[in-house]
Amino acid sequence: MKSEEIKFGTDGWRGIISEDFTMDRVRIATQGVSNYIKKRTSGRKPVIVIGYDTRFMSDHFAAAAADIFSLNNISVILSSEITPTPVVSTAVVKRKADIGVMITASHNPYHYNGYKIKESFGGSATMDIIADIEKEVGIVNDNPEKYGSLAGRGESKSENIILEDFTDEYISHALKQIDMDIIKGFDFSLLFEPMYGAAQDIFGDILSRFGPIDLVKIHSVLNPGFGNISPEPIGDNLNEAISLLKEKGCQFGICLDGDGDRIGALGDGGNYISSHHIFAMVLRDLACRRGLKGRVIKTVTTSSIIDRICKKNGLELEVTPVGFKYIGEKILEGNVLMGGEESGGLWSYGNIPERDGMIMGLKLLEIICREGKSANQILEDIYEEYGFFDFQRTDYEINMEQKQKLVELLESGVPQILKDGGAEDVITIDGYKYPIDEYNWVMIRPSGTEAVVRIYSEGDSTKSSARLQELGKKIMDTVMGS
Repeated sequence: MKSEEIKFGTDGWRGIISEDFTMDRVRIATQGVSNYIKKRTSGRKPVIVIGYDTRFMSDHFAAAAADIFSLNNISVILSSEITPTPVVSTAVVKRKADIGVMITASHNPYHYNGYKIKESFGGSATMDIIADIEKEVGIVNDNPEKYGSLAGRGESKSENIILEDFTDEYISHALKQIDMDIIKGFDFSLLFEPMYGAAQDIFGDILSRFGPIDLVKIHSVLNPGFGNISPEPIGDNLNEAISLLKEKGCQFGICLDGDGDRIGALGDGGNYISSHHIFAMVLRDLACRRGLKGRVIKTVTTSSIIDRICKKNGLELEVTPVGFKYIGEKILEGNVLMGGEESGGLWSYGNIPERDGMIMGLKLLEIICREGKSANQILEDIYEEYGFFDFQRTDYEINMEQKQKLVELLESGVPQILKDGGAEDVITIDGYKYPIDEYNWVMIRPSGTEAVVRIYSEGDSTKSSARLQELGKKIMDTVMGS
């Protein structure tokens, strides 16, 4: 009897542990991936890199995947340690592997786990590849009796599995992305918040190599429950880090998500520095200090501050749907200077085409040390030159009937509520974005996979972005019956 289909979304397959993310389903998914990669590499033996994060059972899920690959006569290089996603992605490239598998649910709550697929270039698998993999996984899922002997129970061909530590090669790669001499011995107190995630040891090691005067760590222990918070560096999830930063008098904080590929930061007053601000800081450094050129890629929900920096510095800007995979596809085309998304995934030239919170953290440190200013002072310079911006996001849970009603409303034209607020047109890239002017906009984005609607707004003041959020809320009230 077949089970519910396994779908790979914007960044892999995710599910609730023991409910829909189980050992047997990991084995089914892995058999499907095996069938795909053997067809793609006909005539030679494929090589696959596997890593895993700090979540409950991640190491066991990784071992189960390794067993299935080995039984398919595929060479497996399995991480011997808990490791962040960017480390696995780098290992795929360094070892010329065919693909990588990372067992992680990234920033999702503790009761989730997931299965990310990385291509040979190190980034997330493209949509055409995912479609082919889902097809193969579906065939296995529909015919479990055919693959019964491979449905697990600890069988493997040990000669096909090698345990290796990817740490040193990643650290060497990451340090090449920055000027180490500028950061060495930085003379301010730094807070590091890994959110109990996979980056806690490796990035702590990297930071220690610079001989900081004071490195303060929080949540840098193994806790598969993540302290009852989601390991996503935003909002209330950072309250403890903010309190400690203030208590210890830290001048800056670097915050990474559960698998280390997304970043948030904290200023010296405990203020939150979002991915939009980080994107702006790094892009300004590349364009103004270094005078570099190239395309800039951003997702549709990312701040318009990026548009203004590009315009003033003569940089070509491209806008994609939500999801770093779309940015990765653009990077592969070449001539890209920087790319980023609202949810914390950022990339700049010189790295493999993969988002990496750790490398972005190092780049921020380099900028702060070179300019001799705090992060907040640098942001003030950006506001003065390109204009202030405030970004807000609210998520609404909604049933499918209400979601359909919302889509019908938005498809019929610009709602009167938004017209009254100054909107005249709509941009329909992965949602419904309503520009007010160069600095102000609101976007309504129904999720394609969840019963959730996200309202994004940006304004030239906190009051303006809050007003736009209220307009979005009024739209939601009309379909939710409030």
